[in-house]
Amino acid sequence: MATLTVTFLGTSSAAPTRARGLPAIAIQREGETLIMDCGEGIQRGILANGIGLGKEMAILVTHLHGDHVTGLLGLLQTMSMAQRSAPLKVVAPPKLKEWLKVTSELLNIGLTFPVVFVEAKPGKVLETRGLVVRAARATHSVEAFSYLVSEKDRPGVFHPERARRLGVPEGKLWSRLQGGRSVGVAGRTVSPRDVTGPPRPGRRIGYSGDTRPSARLTRLFSGCDLLIFDSTFSKRDAARAAERKHSTCVEAAEVASAAGARKLVLTHFSARYTSVAALVREARSVFPNTVAASDGLTLKVDYPSA
Repeated sequence: MATLTVTFLGTSSAAPTRARGLPAIAIQREGETLIMDCGEGIQRGILANGIGLGKEMAILVTHLHGDHVTGLLGLLQTMSMAQRSAPLKVVAPPKLKEWLKVTSELLNIGLTFPVVFVEAKPGKVLETRGLVVRAARATHSVEAFSYLVSEKDRPGVFHPERARRLGVPEGKLWSRLQGGRSVGVAGRTVSPRDVTGPPRPGRRIGYSGDTRPSARLTRLFSGCDLLIFDSTFSKRDAARAAERKHSTCVEAAEVASAAGARKLVLTHFSARYTSVAALVREARSVFPNTVAASDGLTLKVDYPSA
């Protein structure tokens, strides 16, 4: 089974602290990497966590606030210095394309690879070998998007007795059928659906970026295996959260509960909190399976049946 992991490269909001860098997350599956947001200094987190700069990769930016995007230019430059040649897709609100073009020219950055820009909009924004990413509008002080990363469906449970009945010899052909590929046997084609049960849904990871809670995001994140949600403030600072278009840890927990998520990760913490233990306790009073993100934390996302 494919391993799906989430590594937190930066978990602070607005300003870095001694313990937390600016927002950035790496989602990895079978040699593919999705980078969610690019806080300043992201390349150090990528290198420190052994992610690599030349891998099959796409970058998704939620919105154009400095703490989520100013690391992008440095990351692209570092990739060029590492002689990356593979194309890189960047999904972001449309104004980022202009910002990237102007700053690259001003700083005379010569990229060694093509950047393919994809405008963020509601609906499907990216598809890779194993993943599909959908976006929905977030509720923030500027145009912003939240993303749902879905693993493609797995083949259904393999039934050996069906394969034997159809004359498929055990061995490589069984393996191909289990992997979702048709095989030829005695001049006829046997397809995976002939010997397997219904397709099994893949795992799903939701990433809110900066946002107020909303029914739209609850729908987007419905049934998430892992939900990563804006938790900038404690519930005692709820008025400040509403004013600045962020969420409290309790509001994040309420979204996780309403969406039927399996696990909630709080992140994007305000530097005003020297410890986030109280925020975790507040969230767990609503949604018990809650943890706090920290820089360098890697979480493995298991299949629901695991």
